[in-house]
Formats: sequence, C-alpha cells, structure tokens
Amino acid sequence: MKYIPILSLAVFTSAAISIAVAQPSVAFKQTVSAAAQTPGNVYAVDLNNDGITDLLQDTGEGSPGFTISYGQGNGYFRGAQTTPEPWTSRVGTSPLVTADFNNDGKIDIAAISFPGNQIAFYKGNPGYPFTNPKISTINMPSGWHFGSGGAAAADFNHDGKVDIVAWADNWDGGAEEGTSSALYVMEGDGTGGFSNPHLVLTGPAAATDFKVFVGDFNADGSADIAADPYTQDFSTGNTATTTVHVLYGNGDFTFSDTTPLIENGPPPAWISAGDLNSDGLTDIVALYGGYSLDQKLIFLYGETSRTFKTYSLNVPKGGTYMLGASGATTDRYFPQFAMGDFNGDGHMDLVTYAETNGYSTGYLYFLLGTSTLGQYTSQAISLGPAQRSWSNVVAGLFDSSRIKPDVALNLSENASSPPNNKPSTIRAGVNTDSGAFGPCQYPKTGQGFNVCAAGTGSGTSRVFHAAVNSFGNLRKIELWVDGKKVAEQHHAWEHQAWFNDTHTFAAGTHKASLVAADVDNRLQKHQFSFTVQ
Repeated sequence: MKYIPILSLAVFTSAAISIAVAQPSVAFKQTVSAAAQTPGNVYAVDLNNDGITDLLQDTGEGSPGFTISYGQGNGYFRGAQTTPEPWTSRVGTSPLVTADFNNDGKIDIAAISFPGNQIAFYKGNPGYPFTNPKISTINMPSGWHFGSGGAAAADFNHDGKVDIVAWADNWDGGAEEGTSSALYVMEGDGTGGFSNPHLVLTGPAAATDFKVFVGDFNADGSADIAADPYTQDFSTGNTATTTVHVLYGNGDFTFSDTTPLIENGPPPAWISAGDLNSDGLTDIVALYGGYSLDQKLIFLYGETSRTFKTYSLNVPKGGTYMLGASGATTDRYFPQFAMGDFNGDGHMDLVTYAETNGYSTGYLYFLLGTSTLGQYTSQAISLGPAQRSWSNVVAGLFDSSRIKPDVALNLSENASSPPNNKPSTIRAGVNTDSGAFGPCQYPKTGQGFNVCAAGTGSGTSRVFHAAVNSFGNLRKIELWVDGKKVAEQHHAWEHQAWFNDTHTFAAGTHKASLVAADVDNRLQKHQFSFTVQ
C-alpha cells in the first residue's frame, strides 16, 4: 500500500486554499473471483435481496446480454450467470438500468437495445434467473434509435412510477457517423412498460461514451439529470469540447437546462455524481485529460440556487499516476468515480482505477475527502500488473458485516489484442478499516430499514440509529417526532444511507418516524413509539 498526496491545488474562485492535510488511510483485503467476458460497464446492486451487493455486467462487445455475479458475503462472487437480450444486431454495449419498475418490492433490470428502439423489462426474481422480458417499443423520430451511452432511472413526475432517461442518436452503424444525439425520458407505466419519449436535450454527433446521471442538485425534491456530451472528430478521435449539462427537473417531464462546465481539448471530460460533502445536494466530479496529457479534477458542488461552487485539482503530466486509464496501449477508458466513506472519518471519498505513468501497474486510486470543499488527499493500492482492459470501479456491501463500503472492478487478465470477449476476473476490496462508520449494519434486504436504536436511553435524552438500503439513489434520512421534523442527515452514498442522532424530549409517549428519501423523493418510512419517563 502506498500513500501519495495530490499537489497543485487550484480553485476557480478568488479564495486561496491550502493543500489538504493527510487523511486517515484506507485498508482493504483483496479478493479475486472468476467472471465472464470483459464487460463494458459494471453496476453494483443487490439483485437477490439478501443485503449483499451483487454485480451486474453487460457482455461488452459480445452477443447482446448481461451477466450477474452474486456476492457470497465474503468479498468473493459466484460464477457469472449470463442472460441473452432479445436483439441480434449490435455494434457496442447496451445500457442497463435497475429499479423497482413495477412496484412489487423487488429490483428489476431494464435493458435498452442498441441500436434499436426497444426496452426489455426483466422482472425481479431474487435468487433465480431473470427471464421472459416484457418488451416496450419506443416511438422515436424516423432514423433515430438508442445509443450505447449511459441510462438512468428516476420518478421524474412524482406519479409513483419509475421512468428511464437514455441517450439516442441517428447513426445507423455504418461507415458514416450520425450528425447528432439526443437525450430522452421515457415514461414508466408502473408495470414494467415504457412509452411517450420526452426530448430533454440535444447533443453533438453520437459518441458511445456519453454518460447520464440522476440526482437532486438543488434539493427541491424533484429528480434532475446530469449529462456530458462532447464533440468529436471521428476521423481522428480528437475531442473539441465537453459540455456538462445539468437539467433541473420541474416534476412534470420538463427540465431547465444549464451548463455549469465547458472544457475544451482532447480527450473528453468524464463525470460522476453523488453528494460529495453530505449536505443533501447532489454534486459532480469531472476528470479531464488523459492519454499522456495533463489531467484535471473539477468538483461542482450543488447549490439550492441552481448554481454550483466550482473547484479544481491539477494532476500534472509526468506525475506518478494516470487516473482513470492510460495511453494508447489500452482499449478501454473508464475514469468514473465510485463514492463512499471508505476510511470512516465522516467525509465522503472517491475511488477510480489508475496506472503508473509507465503503464506497468494498476491501482485502486482513492481521493480521501476532508472538511474543506475541493480538498482531497490520495492513496493508491496496488492491483498488480496493469491490464489490457478494465471496468469502472463500483462501491457496495460485498461482506456480510454490511457496515463498511467495499469496492470492486472487472479486469481482463488476457493481454492480447483486442481484449473483447476474453475472460476476465472480478477484483474486490473488502473494507478492513478501523474508522468510525455508521452505527448500524445495513439491512439484510436490498431495500428497507435497519433501526438499531429507536429512541433508546434513560432520562430525557434519547438516541436514534438507523441504516437504509434503497433500489434508488438515497439523498437523506429525516427524524419526525409527534408530527414535527427534529433532524435531517445526509450520510448517503450509492444505494445506502445511515442516521445517528440524539435529542431531548419531554416526559410521555412519543410517536416517531424515520423517513428515507431518494433523489426523486420516493420515500421509505419506519414508524415507532418511545416513552420518556
């Protein structure tokens, strides 16, 4: 394990910021499990409802489908189960989206055809194969179809039915690229069907790596969208401009488009989203640069005014590490970040894949959060020799202790070219850090509460401890007592959140509720009573 602080801290505002002091380091036990062929994307989600995070992976450049590697609760994963998708023509990976689309309390999978205009809904079936998909055909303009870029799910109009947002383009897969791309929101019907596409954003010529995220960037209770289309000269691969769009949802399938970040020059800026400073507003981190160029990390912290506070960290060319990926000898480039408090210090951290500047060794590269916006220190944990291909890093609960965030990614162990369709392995890190994490274990289900202190204590002072899992993206947990909100906390990462609070109450019996809200304000509630003598 090696600890390296990031230098050259810069800020876009006029205030000067000093380099962050070293944060407590992270500690992990590494595991290796067999996987299927090299995927394009990996998703961390509890698919069999046992409280242990599983891995959902697409089939990369192979036959259309997805694989599931169920977590065993010890950092290892069972052999991958592959499910074919019902389309035969494809030149890249199909986006996958998970949510409870039919409101039956089980996580479902939606696969989006590429290229095509269909969505396959696989009903949740904990512990058993996902089969017999329900197909929705989306009425798109002539010549348009879904792309291989990102997709996400949220209830955008507060009708209790989860919708899907996905990229589309007008490229036919031939020698000539399409002229433009578009972002559509498809309405969910609450039974696994989708229709009525709403055009919410147009972009430049299609690129397979466009991403899309959902969040609540201004904490108004309506789901918003972040996307990062970029212009590209397909003959050279050079990128001209990346524009980060934040589409603020109005709760009725209409959105207000803003562009808080525009970056020029190759390669594109890649974004990830989450609540970096635990204030209840979704934030964005963008990684810009690569392929032996200078790199820059840009942090956009959400504000209720629909603006952002913006900071940056410079990672000079020729430094020790290349974040996210490396140079021309590699075939995949996945610089997205996963988020969690990995060292138990109360601040959210980030993790991605990195390689040494000579492309010889691969690392889990952590940015350890501090109490100051835009300040991080770093730690690199070796994964051994650099690989030809890798996936994005994901965070989840891969150990049966279910209290500390763990990490995983997929690495291709075959160095031949190209790596597509070659076997790969899942490399997981089980968190062994001794920091102060949430007070409760997360539930033994994929969605729900575990309340380990429901107004306990003596005298008038009472303690409330809880941990929550969600099929969506959690934003906050509130405590209500006798019809009044007495506390709100935002210790949320990925599909998890925890709560730790103490309050004083008058004598008598009190009715209380713990309420967990996703970024689209879908709620989970745990009701109870406690008595103060």
